[in-house]
Amino acid sequence: MIITVVWYYILDAVICVATFFIVQKLYKKLPLINWEKTLQTITSKKIRKCIERGYLVLLIFFFLLCVGEIVIPSMKDLPLVVSGKYIEDTGTIFKVTNDTIYIRGNERKEIVIGERSTKGFQEGDFVLVHYYPNMERGFVYQIEECE
Repeated sequence: MIITVVWYYILDAVICVATFFIVQKLYKKLPLINWEKTLQTITSKKIRKCIERGYLVLLIFFFLLCVGEIVIPSMKDLPLVVSGKYIEDTGTIFKVTNDTIYIRGNERKEIVIGERSTKGFQEGDFVLVHYYPNMERGFVYQIEECE
């Protein structure tokens, strides 16, 4: 679990560095693509501009996707990561896929634990969950029900 959280913060740093270099190139009005090394057969400046604008649009889309899926959730959960605490809840598993467990918790309506080995868990199991709510990462423990 801690490896996944560290991976999120490494990706945050990589995204920040990449953004810095792209903004620096745009500020200095340097081309985003080094035309001397790539696509040497394209001699038209209009086509190069179109390719560069398309490349910039793809970079912006990728950046926004990364920010929405990686940076914002990891920053929201930073206080929990720093304090070493998890949110704890109990609930019943209502769906299991290859790498994700969906739990109907007592305190929250739905808890999603992603990128997790789901071996041994089945729908209807009563479980204890320790998780980070925004990153959707955590631990699921089987609880023996007393009859």
